[in-house]
Amino acid sequence: MESLFQTLYSYVQENKVFRYLQTSEYRRAVSKVEEDWIRFRSMLTAEQEAYLDALLAQEEQVTLIEDEAAFCGALSIGIRFGRL
Repeated sequence: MESLFQTLYSYVQENKVFRYLQTSEYRRAVSKVEEDWIRFRSMLTAEQEAYLDALLAQEEQVTLIEDEAAFCGALSIGIRFGRL
């Protein structure tokens, strides 16, 4: 079952998520975050920026694991509802 979840998760990430994020609200939010990151990073030393990048990479890994878990949980619920 785990490989089914992983396959479906990959499919959704590659083919479906983009479509759901095509809203002006999402684009505005992303643009604002990008501007703020550029401004913030301009104030960091090279050492601070390297440390920040390492922390962000770790956080990205954790977020990916959390996203996969949420997807698997939602899919599991959907499968159970489908059996009713």
